[in-house]
Amino acid sequence: EREREREEAAAGAMRTRAAKTREEEKTQSVESSENDRETNAQLEKWKKRVEEDKKRKTSVRDKVLSWFEDIHFKYNITSGLYMLDPWERFAFNLVALLLIFLVIFSAYRQIEFIWRFVS
Repeated sequence: EREREREEAAAGAMRTRAAKTREEEKTQSVESSENDRETNAQLEKWKKRVEEDKKRKTSVRDKVLSWFEDIHFKYNITSGLYMLDPWERFAFNLVALLLIFLVIFSAYRQIEFIWRFVS
């Protein structure tokens, strides 16, 4: 009889756990549907903004600035600079520009030397 009582108590505990789980799932589904509605509303706002931006005429200056912004963004992402602090980014860019300058200067000197030798 004691074993039977234990089994019934365990079964009752499992039923209450299952009921609690079902209630939690219901509340989560209600919350997620509310979040989905908010997200969909925000997406619709963004879509409208994008469409308005496409309709708006942009000047050549805006297009050029946008192109440079895109290039700068891609440079930061591909080189991983977006993770650095501004002063670290500045130091990295300074070293990179210095190296580029030195390569260009060396190439110029080498071409000048070869031109004198050939002439």
